[in-house]
Amino acid sequence: MHQVRVEAELIGERGQKAFSRPIAMTKTLKFLTYNVHSGIGTDRRYNLSRIRKVLDQEKPDIAAIQELDCRRQRTSYHDQAKELAAGLAMNSFYCATRPTDTGSFGMAVLSPFSVVHRHEYDLSYNPRREPRYCLRVDVQVEPRAIIHVFNCHLGLATRERRFQRQQMLSEAILLSEDLHHPVVLMGDFNDRPISVVHRNLRRHFTDAYNAVGKHWGPTFKVGPIPIRLDHIYVSRDIRVRECWVRTDNLTKVASDHRPVLAIAEVTWNGVSAPAQHD
Repeated sequence: MHQVRVEAELIGERGQKAFSRPIAMTKTLKFLTYNVHSGIGTDRRYNLSRIRKVLDQEKPDIAAIQELDCRRQRTSYHDQAKELAAGLAMNSFYCATRPTDTGSFGMAVLSPFSVVHRHEYDLSYNPRREPRYCLRVDVQVEPRAIIHVFNCHLGLATRERRFQRQQMLSEAILLSEDLHHPVVLMGDFNDRPISVVHRNLRRHFTDAYNAVGKHWGPTFKVGPIPIRLDHIYVSRDIRVRECWVRTDNLTKVASDHRPVLAIAEVTWNGVSAPAQHD
């Protein structure tokens, strides 16, 4: 999916030409966020190959995955992040959010690109609630062209999400001064139609789904009621070209959530291009 376009000023000297003062580099990338429910489908069967098939068909450049098991008895002791990545020729960057019987439960970022930095932020509200985290990975898609990727899974209670929103929209996480590159925030926000998270996020980031003129797109059902829990947000230097929720026979059974996908043009300013000579 990824395509690169570099724009630069050319300086001619004695028949030579060189890329000397690059204006920008733009790369088209495909993003995906998916709560995979540990590979346990709506038919209550464990079948990780269905999740792998969705990912293989979509071939995202960067995927944020929530609700992964790692070496748990109920899911055949699979390290799900590694198994999905290996089957797709990608790298996995896993964040355990809580220990379990024999392993752990958590989330991951998958990408064929390398990661130059990672950090795990504990967003847990209190010890009586499910532990919640936000995983940051800095993905290097080209030399000196990095995307700050955040994968989050927020709490079920309103007061939890309000607390987690405040934690995320702080100088420690999403508003940090060390975020010098484009930012993508993906995940399961668990926010209901009366939101305590999204209005504040949209002051700083663009909802990819809304950016293409869409406003509905449910990804989950609470009983018979469809709602949108899963989102992709991007910083202002990312232009969303397409965004959709995949709903077909496979995704209806593979997990209780539907994946959200976006194709976007990511622009880096001031990325040096190698000199070229005749």
